[in-house]
Amino acid sequence: MSNRVVECIKCFCGCDELTKDRIQELLYKKIHGFLNDEPAVAMFEKFIPPDSRTHKHIGIIRQAKHYQEDVTQVDKSSDEWEEFGEDLEEHLEDELKENDDTREALEKVIFHYSKKIEVSQDYTNFQQNLKAKYKNRFKQMKRSGVTS
Repeated sequence: MSNRVVECIKCFCGCDELTKDRIQELLYKKIHGFLNDEPAVAMFEKFIPPDSRTHKHIGIIRQAKHYQEDVTQVDKSSDEWEEFGEDLEEHLEDELKENDDTREALEKVIFHYSKKIEVSQDYTNFQQNLKAKYKNRFKQMKRSGVTS
């Protein structure tokens, strides 16, 4: 019976599987470091509602990073590139079209959407969830006499 209760309250994003140190590491990361940590982002995606704007923003950041990997291979006349630009806010779409430095334009896209995620309620809720997990683990460790 108690195992069933534990299963019911176990978090669906996977943060229950993290060590106390890993939770602390995620809590101290700045947004750009967090978004560069693919396992953390995958966990975050499981935590947020599937129809959230944050999912779209994560997708935009991933695509921008993909293009940044080899800017010389970006085909600015491709349908894929056009669709990517159309998904952006207008000023960023213009930046992609007008800026000769594609890497710089993509960096602005990444920065802009990272900031949007950072101030989102989704990210705030996720961080609060991690903080609660951290506090609970710390209390459990203290009660059992384990120190970190």
